[in-house]
Amino acid sequence: MGQRLTDYEGQLALVSQERGQFQKRLKEYQKQLLEKETQGEHAQTQLKELQEQFQILKECKERETCNLQEQDREQDIVKKETDLKEAKETLSKYELQLKTRDWIISRDEVELTGKCLGEGGWGIVLEGRYCDCPVAVKKLKRSSLTPQELSLFEREMDIASRCRHPCLLLFIGATKDENCPLFVTELMDLSLRALLGKRQLSETEVSIISLDVARALEYLHQRKPTPIIHRDVSSANVLLWKQNDQWRGKLSDYGTAKFVAEIMTRWPGAMIYAAPESGSSDYQKEIDVYSFGVLLTEMCLKNELPNPERREEQVRRVENKEFGSLIFWCIEDDPKDRPTMTEVIKVIN
Repeated sequence: MGQRLTDYEGQLALVSQERGQFQKRLKEYQKQLLEKETQGEHAQTQLKELQEQFQILKECKERETCNLQEQDREQDIVKKETDLKEAKETLSKYELQLKTRDWIISRDEVELTGKCLGEGGWGIVLEGRYCDCPVAVKKLKRSSLTPQELSLFEREMDIASRCRHPCLLLFIGATKDENCPLFVTELMDLSLRALLGKRQLSETEVSIISLDVARALEYLHQRKPTPIIHRDVSSANVLLWKQNDQWRGKLSDYGTAKFVAEIMTRWPGAMIYAAPESGSSDYQKEIDVYSFGVLLTEMCLKNELPNPERREEQVRRVENKEFGSLIFWCIEDDPKDRPTMTEVIKVIN
Protein backbone atom coordinates (compact mmCIF):
# COMPACT_ATOMS: atom_id res chain seq x y z
CA MET A 1 0.00 0.00 0.00
CA GLY A 2 2.76 2.38 0.96
CA GLN A 3 4.66 1.42 -2.15
CA ARG A 4 1.70 2.21 -4.33
CA LEU A 5 1.27 5.58 -2.65
CA THR A 6 4.91 6.33 -3.24
CA ASP A 7 4.55 5.46 -6.90
CA TYR A 8 1.49 7.63 -7.20
CA GLU A 9 3.21 10.56 -5.62
CA GLY A 10 6.13 10.03 -8.00
CA GLN A 11 3.81 10.03 -10.97
CA LEU A 12 2.02 13.10 -9.61
CA ALA A 13 5.37 14.90 -9.26
CA LEU A 14 6.28 13.92 -12.79
CA VAL A 15 2.96 15.19 -14.10
CA SER A 16 3.44 18.40 -12.14
CA GLN A 17 6.92 18.78 -13.59
CA GLU A 18 5.66 18.18 -17.14
CA ARG A 19 2.82 20.60 -16.51
CA GLY A 20 5.35 23.21 -15.43
CA GLN A 21 7.38 22.62 -18.51
CA PHE A 22 4.24 22.84 -20.67
CA GLN A 23 3.20 26.10 -19.05
CA LYS A 24 6.71 27.42 -19.60
CA ARG A 25 6.59 26.50 -23.26
CA LEU A 26 3.09 27.97 -23.51
CA LYS A 27 4.31 31.24 -22.12
CA GLU A 28 7.19 31.19 -24.60
CA TYR A 29 4.72 30.57 -27.48
CA GLN A 30 2.46 33.33 -26.18
CA LYS A 31 5.46 35.65 -26.01
CA GLN A 32 6.52 34.73 -29.57
CA LEU A 33 2.96 35.18 -30.77
CA LEU A 34 2.79 38.57 -29.12
CA GLU A 35 6.07 39.53 -30.79
CA LYS A 36 4.72 38.32 -34.13
CA GLU A 37 1.56 40.35 -33.62
CA THR A 38 3.65 43.38 -32.70
CA GLN A 39 5.81 42.88 -35.81
CA GLY A 40 2.67 42.47 -37.91
CA GLU A 41 1.20 45.68 -36.55
CA HIS A 42 4.52 47.44 -37.21
CA ALA A 43 4.56 46.03 -40.72
CA GLN A 44 0.99 47.20 -41.22
CA THR A 45 1.96 50.65 -39.99
CA GLN A 46 4.96 50.74 -42.33
CA LEU A 47 2.80 49.56 -45.22
CA LYS A 48 0.27 52.26 -44.49
CA GLU A 49 3.00 54.90 -44.32
CA LEU A 50 4.45 53.69 -47.61
CA GLN A 51 1.01 53.84 -49.22
CA GLU A 52 0.54 57.38 -47.95
CA GLN A 53 3.99 58.39 -49.23
CA PHE A 54 3.22 56.79 -52.60
CA GLN A 55 -0.06 58.69 -52.79
CA ILE A 56 1.72 61.94 -51.97
CA LEU A 57 4.38 61.27 -54.61
CA LYS A 58 1.70 60.38 -57.13
CA GLU A 59 -0.17 63.61 -56.47
CA CYS A 60 3.07 65.62 -56.74
CA LYS A 61 3.91 63.95 -60.03
CA GLU A 62 0.46 64.65 -61.38
CA ARG A 63 0.75 68.28 -60.34
CA GLU A 64 4.19 68.53 -62.03
CA THR A 65 2.78 66.97 -65.19
CA CYS A 66 -0.12 69.38 -65.17
CA ASN A 67 2.27 72.30 -64.64
CA LEU A 68 4.47 71.17 -67.52
CA GLN A 69 1.47 70.74 -69.78
CA GLU A 70 0.25 74.17 -68.76
CA GLN A 71 3.69 75.65 -69.49
CA ASP A 72 3.75 73.94 -72.88
CA ARG A 73 0.29 75.29 -73.60
CA GLU A 74 1.35 78.77 -72.53
CA GLN A 75 4.50 78.58 -74.69
CA ASP A 76 2.44 77.30 -77.60
CA ILE A 77 -0.03 80.13 -77.12
CA VAL A 78 2.80 82.69 -76.95
CA LYS A 79 4.36 81.28 -80.15
CA LYS A 80 1.04 81.33 -81.97
CA GLU A 81 0.37 84.86 -80.80
CA THR A 82 3.85 85.88 -82.05
CA ASP A 83 3.24 84.19 -85.41
CA LEU A 84 -0.14 85.85 -85.67
CA LYS A 85 1.38 89.24 -84.84
CA GLU A 86 4.07 88.80 -87.52
CA ALA A 87 1.45 87.68 -90.05
CA LYS A 88 -0.67 90.74 -89.23
CA GLU A 89 2.38 93.02 -89.63
CA THR A 90 3.23 91.43 -92.99
CA LEU A 91 -0.40 91.80 -94.09
CA SER A 92 -0.43 95.42 -92.94
CA LYS A 93 2.74 96.16 -94.91
CA TYR A 94 1.27 94.47 -97.98
CA GLU A 95 -2.01 96.38 -97.61
CA LEU A 96 -0.02 99.60 -97.20
CA GLN A 97 1.88 98.83 -100.39
CA LEU A 98 -1.41 98.23 -102.16
CA LYS A 99 -2.74 101.54 -100.91
CA THR A 100 0.45 103.44 -101.78
CA ARG A 101 1.18 102.12 -105.27
CA ASP A 102 2.47 105.44 -106.51
CA TRP A 103 3.66 103.82 -109.72
CA ILE A 104 0.11 103.70 -111.11
CA ILE A 105 -0.40 106.30 -113.83
CA SER A 106 -3.72 107.16 -115.41
CA ARG A 107 -3.78 106.36 -119.13
CA ASP A 108 -5.17 109.84 -119.78
CA GLU A 109 -1.94 111.33 -118.40
CA VAL A 110 0.19 109.57 -121.02
CA GLU A 111 0.36 111.17 -124.47
CA LEU A 112 1.74 109.06 -127.32
CA THR A 113 3.42 110.91 -130.19
CA GLY A 114 3.41 107.95 -132.53
CA LYS A 115 7.20 108.06 -132.98
CA CYS A 116 8.56 104.50 -132.70
CA LEU A 117 11.85 104.18 -130.82
CA GLY A 118 12.16 100.41 -131.13
CA GLU A 119 10.25 97.17 -131.53
CA GLY A 120 10.63 93.63 -130.23
CA GLY A 121 8.72 90.40 -130.20
CA TRP A 122 6.72 91.38 -127.13
CA GLY A 123 5.95 95.02 -127.89
CA ILE A 124 7.02 98.40 -129.17
CA VAL A 125 8.65 101.46 -127.60
CA LEU A 126 7.10 104.79 -128.46
CA GLU A 127 8.07 108.34 -127.65
CA GLY A 128 5.49 110.04 -125.47
CA ARG A 129 4.90 112.82 -123.00
CA TYR A 130 4.05 112.67 -119.33
CA CYS A 131 3.58 115.75 -117.15
CA ASP A 132 4.64 117.79 -120.18
CA CYS A 133 8.01 115.99 -120.33
CA PRO A 134 9.34 113.62 -123.02
CA VAL A 135 9.28 109.97 -121.95
CA ALA A 136 9.61 106.50 -123.43
CA VAL A 137 6.44 104.40 -123.41
CA LYS A 138 6.60 100.61 -123.80
CA LYS A 139 3.43 99.05 -125.10
CA LEU A 140 2.72 95.32 -125.13
CA LYS A 141 1.36 93.77 -128.29
CA ARG A 142 -1.09 91.83 -126.15
CA SER A 143 -4.55 93.42 -126.04
CA SER A 144 -5.31 92.24 -122.49
CA LEU A 145 -3.89 90.25 -119.56
CA THR A 146 -5.34 87.32 -117.64
CA PRO A 147 -5.93 87.77 -113.88
CA GLN A 148 -2.79 85.70 -113.17
CA GLU A 149 -0.71 87.79 -115.59
CA LEU A 150 -2.12 91.00 -114.09
CA SER A 151 -1.13 89.85 -110.59
CA LEU A 152 2.42 89.08 -111.80
CA PHE A 153 2.58 92.44 -113.55
CA GLU A 154 1.58 94.30 -110.35
CA ARG A 155 4.18 92.40 -108.32
CA GLU A 156 6.96 93.19 -110.79
CA MET A 157 5.94 96.86 -110.94
CA ASP A 158 6.02 97.03 -107.12
CA ILE A 159 9.60 95.75 -107.25
CA ALA A 160 10.65 98.04 -110.11
CA SER A 161 9.21 101.11 -108.37
CA ARG A 162 11.46 100.48 -105.37
CA CYS A 163 14.68 100.07 -107.38
CA ARG A 164 16.86 103.17 -107.29
CA HIS A 165 20.31 103.32 -108.88
CA PRO A 166 22.04 105.83 -111.20
CA CYS A 167 22.86 103.02 -113.67
CA LEU A 168 19.26 101.77 -113.91
CA LEU A 169 16.81 103.35 -116.34
CA LEU A 170 14.38 105.44 -114.28
CA PHE A 171 11.01 103.68 -114.04
CA ILE A 172 8.35 106.41 -113.83
CA GLY A 173 5.22 104.28 -113.66
CA ALA A 174 2.69 102.16 -115.50
CA THR A 175 -0.98 102.22 -116.30
CA LYS A 176 -3.37 99.74 -114.69
CA ASP A 177 -6.79 99.47 -116.29
CA GLU A 178 -8.79 97.11 -118.44
CA ASN A 179 -6.35 97.52 -121.34
CA CYS A 180 -2.83 96.11 -121.62
CA PRO A 181 -0.49 98.22 -119.47
CA LEU A 182 1.82 100.98 -120.70
CA PHE A 183 5.30 101.20 -119.12
CA VAL A 184 6.59 104.76 -118.77
CA THR A 185 10.34 105.39 -118.34
CA GLU A 186 12.77 108.25 -118.81
CA LEU A 187 13.74 108.94 -122.42
CA MET A 188 17.35 108.19 -123.38
CA ASP A 189 19.38 109.21 -126.44
CA LEU A 190 19.81 105.80 -128.08
CA SER A 191 20.49 102.13 -127.34
CA LEU A 192 23.91 100.51 -127.17
CA ARG A 193 22.81 98.26 -130.06
CA ALA A 194 22.14 101.33 -132.22
CA LEU A 195 25.54 102.84 -131.42
CA LEU A 196 27.33 99.53 -132.14
CA GLY A 197 25.54 99.47 -135.51
CA LYS A 198 27.16 102.79 -136.38
CA ARG A 199 30.74 102.35 -135.22
CA GLN A 200 33.18 100.43 -133.07
CA LEU A 201 33.62 101.59 -129.47
CA SER A 202 36.93 102.81 -128.08
CA GLU A 203 38.46 100.95 -125.14
CA THR A 204 37.54 103.87 -122.87
CA GLU A 205 33.90 103.68 -124.00
CA VAL A 206 33.87 99.91 -123.49
CA SER A 207 35.29 100.33 -119.98
CA ILE A 208 32.87 103.08 -118.92
CA ILE A 209 29.68 101.62 -120.41
CA SER A 210 30.44 98.05 -119.26
CA LEU A 211 31.19 99.37 -115.78
CA ASP A 212 27.82 101.14 -115.69
CA VAL A 213 26.05 97.90 -116.67
CA ALA A 214 28.05 95.89 -114.12
CA ARG A 215 27.14 98.33 -111.35
CA ALA A 216 23.46 98.07 -112.25
CA LEU A 217 23.58 94.26 -112.17
CA GLU A 218 25.49 94.27 -108.88
CA TYR A 219 22.76 96.44 -107.36
CA LEU A 220 20.01 94.10 -108.58
CA HIS A 221 21.85 90.96 -107.45
CA GLN A 222 22.53 92.34 -103.97
CA ARG A 223 19.10 93.84 -103.45
CA LYS A 224 17.49 93.11 -100.06
CA PRO A 225 15.48 91.19 -99.10
CA THR A 226 15.11 89.53 -102.50
CA PRO A 227 17.79 89.70 -105.23
CA ILE A 228 16.59 90.46 -108.76
CA ILE A 229 17.75 88.44 -111.76
CA HIS A 230 17.50 90.56 -114.91
CA ARG A 231 17.23 87.60 -117.36
CA ASP A 232 17.57 89.73 -120.51
CA VAL A 233 20.94 91.51 -120.50
CA SER A 234 21.59 92.60 -124.09
CA SER A 235 22.81 95.59 -126.10
CA ALA A 236 19.18 96.48 -126.87
CA ASN A 237 18.46 96.79 -123.15
CA VAL A 238 21.44 99.08 -122.45
CA LEU A 239 20.41 102.67 -123.15
CA LEU A 240 22.89 105.52 -123.50
CA TRP A 241 23.08 109.17 -122.51
CA LYS A 242 25.78 111.81 -122.84
CA GLN A 243 27.86 113.13 -119.93
CA ASN A 244 30.52 115.64 -120.98
CA ASP A 245 30.74 114.15 -124.49
CA GLN A 246 31.11 110.65 -123.00
CA TRP A 247 28.48 107.98 -123.48
CA ARG A 248 27.17 106.50 -120.22
CA GLY A 249 24.97 103.43 -119.92
CA LYS A 250 21.77 102.57 -118.08
CA LEU A 251 20.29 99.07 -117.85
CA SER A 252 16.61 98.86 -118.76
CA ASP A 253 13.80 96.30 -118.46
CA TYR A 254 14.85 95.20 -114.95
CA GLY A 255 11.22 95.45 -113.86
CA THR A 256 9.60 93.77 -116.86
CA ALA A 257 12.06 90.99 -117.69
CA LYS A 258 10.44 88.31 -115.53
CA PHE A 259 6.94 89.51 -116.36
CA VAL A 260 7.53 89.37 -120.11
CA ALA A 261 9.30 86.00 -119.80
CA GLU A 262 6.22 84.42 -118.23
CA ILE A 263 3.58 85.86 -120.57
CA MET A 264 5.47 85.20 -123.81
CA THR A 265 6.24 81.82 -125.36
CA ARG A 266 9.75 82.93 -126.24
CA TRP A 267 12.10 85.89 -125.95
CA PRO A 268 13.15 86.92 -129.49
CA GLY A 269 16.83 87.81 -129.71
CA ALA A 270 17.66 86.86 -126.13
CA MET A 271 18.97 83.39 -127.03
CA ILE A 272 22.22 84.81 -128.44
CA TYR A 273 23.08 86.08 -124.94
CA ALA A 274 21.65 83.11 -122.99
CA ALA A 275 23.68 81.01 -120.57
CA PRO A 276 23.66 77.21 -121.08
CA GLU A 277 21.45 76.67 -118.01
CA SER A 278 18.88 79.35 -118.92
CA GLY A 279 16.80 76.79 -120.80
CA SER A 280 15.96 75.07 -117.50
CA SER A 281 14.09 76.36 -114.45
CA ASP A 282 17.13 75.84 -112.23
CA TYR A 283 19.21 78.98 -112.65
CA GLN A 284 20.34 81.90 -110.52
CA LYS A 285 21.92 85.33 -111.02
CA GLU A 286 24.93 83.71 -112.73
CA ILE A 287 22.92 83.75 -115.98
CA ASP A 288 23.21 87.55 -115.92
CA VAL A 289 26.99 87.25 -115.49
CA TYR A 290 27.14 85.01 -118.56
CA SER A 291 25.01 87.43 -120.59
CA PHE A 292 27.24 90.30 -119.44
CA GLY A 293 30.27 88.42 -120.77
CA VAL A 294 28.54 88.00 -124.15
CA LEU A 295 27.58 91.69 -124.12
CA LEU A 296 31.19 92.69 -123.39
CA THR A 297 32.30 90.57 -126.36
CA GLU A 298 29.81 92.40 -128.58
CA MET A 299 31.10 95.78 -127.33
CA CYS A 300 34.69 94.84 -128.22
CA LEU A 301 33.86 93.73 -131.77
CA LYS A 302 32.86 95.92 -134.70
CA ASN A 303 29.15 95.79 -135.55
CA GLU A 304 28.87 92.04 -134.97
CA LEU A 305 26.09 90.35 -133.05
CA PRO A 306 26.97 87.51 -130.65
CA ASN A 307 26.87 84.06 -132.20
CA PRO A 308 26.48 81.11 -129.79
CA GLU A 309 28.00 78.74 -132.36
CA ARG A 310 31.12 80.91 -132.66
CA ARG A 311 31.30 82.05 -129.05
CA GLU A 312 34.93 81.15 -128.27
CA GLU A 313 36.15 82.27 -131.70
CA GLN A 314 34.54 85.70 -131.20
CA VAL A 315 36.07 86.08 -127.73
CA ARG A 316 39.55 85.20 -129.04
CA ARG A 317 39.23 88.06 -131.53
CA VAL A 318 38.91 90.58 -128.69
CA GLU A 319 42.14 92.57 -128.93
CA ASN A 320 42.29 93.72 -125.31
CA LYS A 321 43.58 90.64 -123.48
CA GLU A 322 42.30 91.82 -120.10
CA PHE A 323 38.77 92.10 -121.51
CA GLY A 324 39.23 88.72 -123.19
CA SER A 325 40.24 87.02 -119.92
CA LEU A 326 37.27 88.58 -118.10
CA ILE A 327 34.88 87.45 -120.83
CA PHE A 328 36.13 83.83 -120.67
CA TRP A 329 35.67 83.96 -116.89
CA CYS A 330 32.09 85.21 -117.27
CA ILE A 331 31.06 82.59 -119.84
CA GLU A 332 32.32 79.51 -117.98
CA ASP A 333 29.93 76.59 -118.56
CA ASP A 334 29.66 75.86 -114.85
CA PRO A 335 27.80 78.77 -113.15
CA LYS A 336 29.84 78.22 -109.96
CA ASP A 337 33.05 79.07 -111.84
CA ARG A 338 31.80 82.49 -112.97
CA PRO A 339 32.65 85.68 -111.07
CA THR A 340 30.17 87.80 -109.15
CA MET A 341 29.37 91.23 -110.52
CA THR A 342 31.38 92.69 -107.62
CA GLU A 343 34.43 90.79 -108.88
CA VAL A 344 33.70 91.94 -112.44
CA ILE A 345 33.66 95.57 -111.29
CA LYS A 346 37.03 95.15 -109.57
CA VAL A 347 38.56 93.76 -112.76
CA ILE A 348 37.17 96.56 -114.96
CA ASN A 349 38.29 99.23 -112.49
